[in-house]
Amino acid sequence: MFIGQHENKIDAKARLSIPADFRKVIDHGHQDREPGTPATFLLVFGDERTPYLEGMTLSRLKKITKQIRRMSKSDPRRNQLEETIYEKAQQLVLDDTGRIVLPARGREKLGLSANEVVVFAGRGDSFRVWKPEAHVTATARPPADPELGYDPGKDPMDYLDGDEDDED
Repeated sequence: MFIGQHENKIDAKARLSIPADFRKVIDHGHQDREPGTPATFLLVFGDERTPYLEGMTLSRLKKITKQIRRMSKSDPRRNQLEETIYEKAQQLVLDDTGRIVLPARGREKLGLSANEVVVFAGRGDSFRVWKPEAHVTATARPPADPELGYDPGKDPMDYLDGDEDDED
């Protein structure tokens, strides 16, 4: 799982080092590749609603593809998902030092230039790449929502219910 927060700097050649523990997850999520070939992952650029880039393993992509295929081809949600996952994304290869060249469209979306820092934020089955100030703004607690039973002053662990042994 992608866990934790890391900061790395993009260099003058647009290379960005993926955090070591994230590289292990990417490697594990691409087990069906030829021996000796580098691991690949999907980087989703999204649209104007997402101020981040989202990375996921190819095994996660396969699960999402199965979910999309179960939807009716006439469902507009399927069309939007296909556009996001297949059109507004790119498969990237880790080099032998664990770096990628961050595509221009990703740099443009985040407003990045050489020697700027990005935040990698783990989300369990994916990770997000943020410009630091956008990450701070996005992670600010939203106001209370009584309809959902959300209280920003409450310990988030209190929202978990059920037996922790329910799933593997």
